[in-house]
Amino acid sequence: MHLTIHAQDGTTRSVEAAPGQTLLKVLQNAGETVLAPCGGAGTCGRCRVLVRDGESVGYRLACQTPAADGTELIMEDIAAMRVEGASDAEAFDKASADRAGESSPLGLAVDIGTTTMVFNLVDLETHAVVGTAGKVNPQAAFGADVIARIDAASTVKGMETLCGLLRSGIDRTRDELCRKLHVDPSRIARIALVGNTTMEHFAAGLDPRSIGTSPFAPLTLFGSEIALYESAGDARESAYFAPAVAGYVGGDVTAGLCVAQVAEREKIQLFIDLGTNGEMALGNRDRLLCCATAAGPAFEGANITFGMPAMPGAISCVALSEEGLAIETIDGKEPLGLCGSGLLDAVACLIEAGLVDETGYLADKDEAPSRFALLVGREQGQAVCYLDAARRVYLTQKDIRCVQLAKAALRAGIETMMETLGASDDDIENVFLAGGFGMHFQPASAAKIGLIPPALGARIVPLGNAAGKGAVEALFDEGRSAIERVAAHCEYLELSTSPLFNERYIEAMGFDD
Repeated sequence: MHLTIHAQDGTTRSVEAAPGQTLLKVLQNAGETVLAPCGGAGTCGRCRVLVRDGESVGYRLACQTPAADGTELIMEDIAAMRVEGASDAEAFDKASADRAGESSPLGLAVDIGTTTMVFNLVDLETHAVVGTAGKVNPQAAFGADVIARIDAASTVKGMETLCGLLRSGIDRTRDELCRKLHVDPSRIARIALVGNTTMEHFAAGLDPRSIGTSPFAPLTLFGSEIALYESAGDARESAYFAPAVAGYVGGDVTAGLCVAQVAEREKIQLFIDLGTNGEMALGNRDRLLCCATAAGPAFEGANITFGMPAMPGAISCVALSEEGLAIETIDGKEPLGLCGSGLLDAVACLIEAGLVDETGYLADKDEAPSRFALLVGREQGQAVCYLDAARRVYLTQKDIRCVQLAKAALRAGIETMMETLGASDDDIENVFLAGGFGMHFQPASAAKIGLIPPALGARIVPLGNAAGKGAVEALFDEGRSAIERVAAHCEYLELSTSPLFNERYIEAMGFDD
């Protein structure tokens, strides 16, 4: 059977589908970028596509809709997703590009996140960044977290698909960046790549399945020049892959720690990267501990009823007001859902308003304080709290529980590192927050829900896209040496087998800090 895809770039193409395939599978096979945080399980509701099937036109979940001959799929423009480190997704400094001259060699610094990718084109003589681009990771159709991606790559065909998507995404974005800057791609003399350990495996064409099962051991910890994955027609290229520490503490973390100069400081520093995985480090020049917790997907909108990436229409900020709740959305658009920072604020506000108690229980209308009773209603037989005046976006009890699980994991990881290192709140000088979520993070909200110890709220230092900045440094020999020293200095704590972590995790579940 044949289907037509009206793609995000304005092109139209015909693709084939086998009987029994879902629309999501068709899109995955076609290499079309679509957000599917649950990987096709039908639980997240995010793989929505506009479908024209005969006379019928409407939105449907791609993972739950069988392909039918003659169907047309109109893809949403997810390029509008806000990518930290790449203003408005694509930013080009023409003046810097002109100063780079016609002959100076260029470097390409690539930060591959599970959700988004950031590219920096750098003049290797002046060290100036001459252009930046941000894109959605083309693997997004296969799930929000690395475990979903590893599962999708469990077959030879799946592995080829996941690696090929990433490689083509790198090549395509590099070429777009060079074209807009009127730069010949042949001038790129060096490539540096950072990412979590799984993404670095995919970029190199290495099987990541060992990361997904105990003892979570990667095939390599990188830290050298490695050939990029090659599929049919790819040019043979190599890149410097930033060193990882363990299966769930990758080169993006070592690059960020290098940018924050954590391993060079006398006083103890806490580093948190709230991406799809919650990676953290605690220490100084004498000792540096690091660990990873399964905390990130909820704060990126995964598994939340109206969760969504940082795209136009996402509620990004929530505050208590005289009328109830005041919200801000990205680009001021009508609210469609809420992203990580909005979710954090919303839960903090519900606690402050007395709508959520210390156990995480969401009050029914007759239990709510009178001032906020109008915010509470019922949807599909359960209590919900409406966030917008039109009552289109709301939080459910399940959403609150997801936040509890995520914040408990992060808080327990912090406390496990602190007790292992023998450090108190007073010993920590700075709390470095890396990643896009960290740039829009409200310290008061984080302290209110117990995400971090309350005493540390005033010491938060947003780093922005620290991994991307570290990738730029890794284009140069001195930067590579610095990142490798950081990786060698790190001690990894495996939390999944830690009795101390399990104890702290249970204690951190409530909202009674």
